[in-house]
Amino acid sequence: MNPARWQQINQLFHEALERDAEARDTFLREKTAGDPDLLREMQTLLKSHIRAGGFLDEPAWGVAADLVLGDGGGSLAGKHVGNYHVLEEIGRGGMGVVYAAEDQRLRRTVALKALTPEYTRDPVRRERLTREARAAAALSHPAIATVFALEEIDGELYIVSELVRGRTLREELRDGPLPPAQLMPVLIAIATALAAAHERGIVHRDLKPENIIRRVDGQIKVLDFGLAQSQPRRNATPSTRLTEVGSALGTPGYMAPEQLSGAEVDARADVFAFGVLAWELATGEHPFGTDPASVLARMTELIEGRTTGLSRALPLPGLDRIVLRCMRATPSERYPAGDVLVGDLRALEGSGGLPLQVAHQDSLWWWQFHQMVVAILNAAVPAALWGVRHWIGRPYGSPMFLATLALATISVTLRMNLSFTSRVHPAMLIEHRARLFPAVVAADALLAAALLGAGARIAGEHDEIAALFLSVAVVMLASLALIEPATTKAAGLDQRTESRR
Repeated sequence: MNPARWQQINQLFHEALERDAEARDTFLREKTAGDPDLLREMQTLLKSHIRAGGFLDEPAWGVAADLVLGDGGGSLAGKHVGNYHVLEEIGRGGMGVVYAAEDQRLRRTVALKALTPEYTRDPVRRERLTREARAAAALSHPAIATVFALEEIDGELYIVSELVRGRTLREELRDGPLPPAQLMPVLIAIATALAAAHERGIVHRDLKPENIIRRVDGQIKVLDFGLAQSQPRRNATPSTRLTEVGSALGTPGYMAPEQLSGAEVDARADVFAFGVLAWELATGEHPFGTDPASVLARMTELIEGRTTGLSRALPLPGLDRIVLRCMRATPSERYPAGDVLVGDLRALEGSGGLPLQVAHQDSLWWWQFHQMVVAILNAAVPAALWGVRHWIGRPYGSPMFLATLALATISVTLRMNLSFTSRVHPAMLIEHRARLFPAVVAADALLAAALLGAGARIAGEHDEIAALFLSVAVVMLASLALIEPATTKAAGLDQRTESRR
């Protein structure tokens, strides 16, 4: 989906909201005449908007809150369903109600998910659920709640899985963001679960805090892989696509742009959801807001390459780079699957970047002092060339001055920006410096070259000034080659976590 398409959706969405429910459908059909895909996208978004208060918690394809299960409706608590004795209701979601139940054959307590008739009586959806639950049952991983079976009882479908007791990450987020010491282990556990699923060709499609539980013993468990989408494994022959074309399964706010539009999705949709989830766990706030309008607006910004709302510092240096790559609008720019994502997370964890790696405040002070001195020296270079531009002669004098002015502006601005970061956002300094410093080196080296060139032009007639220019150029190059690395290493700022591409 391109930016123009998103702009069209964004505008139609807000225009439709301004109309009452009766006029809305007619308005949409007129505006989307000849474009059934656009009509379907808008209907999906507006359906989700009906319950805007729980927008991030309700799937776009979710049914009403008062779920009707079976012909009799109501709760199954206390009843027998086939070989299962239902003990209690433990949760509700867009596709059904989850109960704790006793499997009377194996004498174990399980989670029994009663699926809504809307998703079990339609033959196409029923076949999809059956195949996908079978695929998920093959998953075996410590961070994945195991799917035991898909049961058909009295014409209804039930997914039987491992019963996981504990707190969901949504419940933990009510207490605020995860502490930095807990954040990375949780993210790695979730990413390894995704990697295991992606390796078997399974895409979760609905990764969110509600679907992840921390057990009492601290083990992280990802739930609802039984409702995931089965895809061909990498390097395997293609298999039948199980998802209905044009369906937008997932939860708005965690869905990748291609998923929200009902297009075909793969493991990179899970990677996008992971990025949103990681941001939320790190900051306590959803990166796209909490209502349909703000989500759509932020998604539009994202697909257009604007990330103004995603610029705050995360508590772990380097994590923002990983998270922002996950949330790229274009799937090809994200991590291709969970295994590559896990590699970068483990590299970040192993880099020791969990708080700022500054050895001593005195060492950081020397680094800051060095930045200031070099910035002053670089700022003086254009002034010096302005004074000798007539000696250099036409046509070189003025162009050399303008070139050194541009280079000095770049170098001084970047060095002052790094110095400011070291005082105001020290946790971001290592990563920030890794991004900016190659430009600083290039600007400083070109400034030194300009001084050498100017000295060569005026040598013979103004030897004293030429010698001064030569000396300053040598000092600048020596600073780059010797002093800069020494002060950087002493301050502990030479640790870089490069992304595996």
